[in-house]
Amino acid sequence: MKIGLIGYGKMGRDIFSLFFDKLSDAEFVVLDTFGKEENTASVVKNLDKSLRRKKISPEQYEKKMHSFIFTDEINDMSGCDIVIEAIFEDIRAKKSVFSDLAKTVSSKCLLLTNTSSLSIPEIFSDITNKERCFGLHFFYPVKLTGFVELNILPETSAENIAIAEQLVVYGGKKPIIFSNEYHIYLNQILSCMVAHAIYLRESLGVSAEELQHEFAELFPVADPFEILNSVGLGLMGGDPDSFRIERNKQLLSYSCKQMNKWLGEGCPKEPLGFIDFIRQHETASGKDCSSAKLSIAALILNELVNALEDSHENKPEVFIEAVQDTLGLAEVPAYYYRQFGPDAIFAELERLSSTSGFTSYSHASKEIWDKYFAN
Repeated sequence: MKIGLIGYGKMGRDIFSLFFDKLSDAEFVVLDTFGKEENTASVVKNLDKSLRRKKISPEQYEKKMHSFIFTDEINDMSGCDIVIEAIFEDIRAKKSVFSDLAKTVSSKCLLLTNTSSLSIPEIFSDITNKERCFGLHFFYPVKLTGFVELNILPETSAENIAIAEQLVVYGGKKPIIFSNEYHIYLNQILSCMVAHAIYLRESLGVSAEELQHEFAELFPVADPFEILNSVGLGLMGGDPDSFRIERNKQLLSYSCKQMNKWLGEGCPKEPLGFIDFIRQHETASGKDCSSAKLSIAALILNELVNALEDSHENKPEVFIEAVQDTLGLAEVPAYYYRQFGPDAIFAELERLSSTSGFTSYSHASKEIWDKYFAN
C-alpha cells in the first residue's frame, strides 16, 4: 500500500508518525512544499536512534529508509492508493489540492480530508468518482486519542469505507462513522461542552477558575476551559454554522459571540493563550457554583441521547465510548446518570431550557434515557 500525505504541520506530522510506525509494509509520499530536506533528515535521525536503541533491526531500518519520500511535486503522488489531506482549514485551499490531486492519482485512489470543521461535501464538490471521497478526521495529539472519524458522503462506497476502517485499525485506532449533519460529530459535542461551560460562567456570574475546580472530578486530564485553551479561540470561535445540527446552533452561537468578545478585548486567537488571558481579566466571585458538575454532565448526557436517537451508523456502545474518549470523562456516561439521577438531571435541563431558550437542553423521555444508561 502506498499512502500519500498532503500537509506536514503538527497534525500531518502526527498522522505520518502513526502510520509510519505501525505499517511495516507501506510506502509513504509526503507533499511538503517548504521543508522536505529538513523533515527527511528528522525522520532519518529518528530511525538512526531506533536502530541504536535496538528498537528495530538492521533489516527493518533499511526497509524503513527506503519506504518514504518528502517531495514538493504533486505528480509524485501518482502511484498512491490513499491520500490524506491535512493542510490548514481553508475551503478554497483544500478544494484546490483535491482538484490537482484528482488529475494525478488513479480513479480508484481514496481521497481523504482531515478537516475538523469545514463542509466535506463542499471540499469534494468538484471531484468525480465521489465514491472514493470522504473525511478521515484524527484528533490531536493523534497518538493519545482512541478514535478516528470517517465522515462519509452519500456517494462513498462501502468497499472504500471498509478500506479506510482497516487502515484506522492498522494504526491502532477505532473507526467511527458519521454522515450528513453528523459529520465531525465528536468535535460538535466537544464544542457544545465548551459552549455550555462558557454559558455557566456567564449565567452563574462566576470565574472560569471556580468552574474548573468544580469540573476537576469529571475531567481528570483537561476540563472544558483547558480544551478551549489548547485549541485556541481562533478556531473554536469560528462560524457556528460549520456545525450543522440544528438543535445546537443557539448554544454554539452564544459561545461564539462570547469568544469573539474576548478576542476583541485582546485574547490571543492562537492555542495556549486563553487561560492566561482570562486569569488577568476576572476575579473569583465567591459564589456557590457546586451545581456546575451536575449541569455539565446533564448537557453531555442529553446531547449524547439525542445523537444516539438520531444517528444510526454506529452501535450505541461504540458511540458512547467514542464520546467518553473524546471528552476525557473520568467515568462512563451511565455512571453520571446513576450518580445524579434522572430527576435531578431533567430538572437541571428544564431550568437551563427555561432560562436560556436554547434547544440544546430539550430532553427525551426517561424511557429513552434508560435504554442507553440504565443497565
